[in-house]
Amino acid sequence: MNKLSYQTLKEKEFTGYLLKEAPERVIQFGEGNFMRAFVDFFIDNMNEKADFNSKVVLVQPIAPIPGAFDLKDAINEQEGLYTLYLRGCENGEKVNKKRIISCVSRCLNAYTDFDAVMACAENPQLRFISCNTTEAGITYDPTCRFEDRPASSYPGKLTQFLYHRFQTFGSQPGEGFLILACELIDDNGKELEKCVLKYASQWNLGQDFIQWLQNRSPRTERRKRLRRQRHGHRRNLRLLGY
Repeated sequence: MNKLSYQTLKEKEFTGYLLKEAPERVIQFGEGNFMRAFVDFFIDNMNEKADFNSKVVLVQPIAPIPGAFDLKDAINEQEGLYTLYLRGCENGEKVNKKRIISCVSRCLNAYTDFDAVMACAENPQLRFISCNTTEAGITYDPTCRFEDRPASSYPGKLTQFLYHRFQTFGSQPGEGFLILACELIDDNGKELEKCVLKYASQWNLGQDFIQWLQNRSPRTERRKRLRRQRHGHRRNLRLLGY
């Protein structure tokens, strides 16, 4: 049996949707079946139907086990391609179909590919972070150090990644991230933010970085833009005499 690849699909005269080349605009911490069947499925559909035109870099957040099966290698050997089976009901109709997902560019390991993961933070086109590191993933471990390669906790890894982003682009507007936390805990985003801010303080990464975390997020920038737009609308309405 031939291994799934773009060349294999070409030889088989595959006619379904594929996106072979696109900028890496999403980095995803968590390479398991749930994220690839959920988040990456939606991204693949967005690429096809909304011209999202984005590839996803997967990151294994745990160290590989010597001699054990490595999903990272399997994903990379298939050029990020995999087949998703969709079975169930939709609008009262039985669904049983499959789709080849082509939004994944590569898979890295946070431990063996630490420098490559950090290099992703230097990509100005990278705008989104998705994650699912299990229900126990968003925890603050005070034993983590900034010098670790990487920090053992996921929030620690994320803090290292965000700080490298900050070092690369400084306070330039629009260089923050939209972070989509999928861990199944209450207020997952808020809890993740609390942990990151704790590490930023514990590791003495500086008040400028902390302010960047709090004020340069896309959500904050969006609020500022909306305020400016509302102010502009009011001003224009006054000038027009309404």
